Amino acid sequence: MTEQEFNDIFRAYLPEASRFIARRTKSEDVEDLAADLFALAWQKKDSIPKGLELPWLYKSARYLISNHNRKQQGRQAIFATLQEPQSAPSAESIALADLELADAWKALTSKEQEILALWAFEGLEPKQLAVALEKSENACAISLSRAKAKLTQLLNSENN
Repeated sequence: MTEQEFNDIFRAYLPEASRFIARRTKSEDVEDLAADLFALAWQKKDSIPKGLELPWLYKSARYLISNHNRKQQGRQAIFATLQEPQSAPSAESIALADLELADAWKALTSKEQEILALWAFEGLEPKQLAVALEKSENACAISLSRAKAKLTQLLNSENN
């Protein structure tokens, strides 16, 4: 990947990557994590699958956020009692705004929630999910289908 191709990807996907990060972490951490994400992307630019740059960025952002949260966990526990959270709503928080949906969402496993969130809120299709979740496209399609069916079943059972 040339420097110009990387710059084009950076300009095209920085807003989406920043929104993805913002839904999963505190607002004050978004810029730093986005910068770390694109620094990593620059280092790995030759191994990013062509045409699947955004799912690769989502996958890498998930790791960066996880590492960041793990590093901050002890400090956050102390400050959490002193401050109100100042983060953008997560994909899950948006879904939880509807009480019936909230109950159904809580009944899903964390893996089901993650694949549905990537599909519904980030707009990823199975091929892109495969990159973001490091699974085969077929496994992602099956997992997504099962998660949708389970959510539908849970919503229908709550309405009866």
